[in-house]
Amino acid sequence: MPTPYNMAFACLSCRKSFKREFNLAEEKPKELKCPECGGVAHNLGRHFKAPKKNNLKQWQKIAFLLEHGFRFQKICIEENSIETVPYPETLEAAKEFVVKYKNYAIK
Repeated sequence: MPTPYNMAFACLSCRKSFKREFNLAEEKPKELKCPECGGVAHNLGRHFKAPKKNNLKQWQKIAFLLEHGFRFQKICIEENSIETVPYPETLEAAKEFVVKYKNYAIK
């Protein structure tokens, strides 16, 4: 039996984050309905850590990354490596990040 994992979902409209459990063998939805506002909550994976609701700069960075295909998935540059690329801390750094790692974006 596959191990269940908690996947983080975030609504960019109301800046609500919540988790739902899924088995890795099952198809995981890319979006769910936000329990707070009824808008779209995006699946940002197991490793996503939401900023505080009032941290607008961080939420803008998250929206920018999501728009460019980065759902906080792990990015390994070298084959068979466990080392991953850290996600950017600022929107300015995110702009460089999406250019540098565009081949790792989820289409």
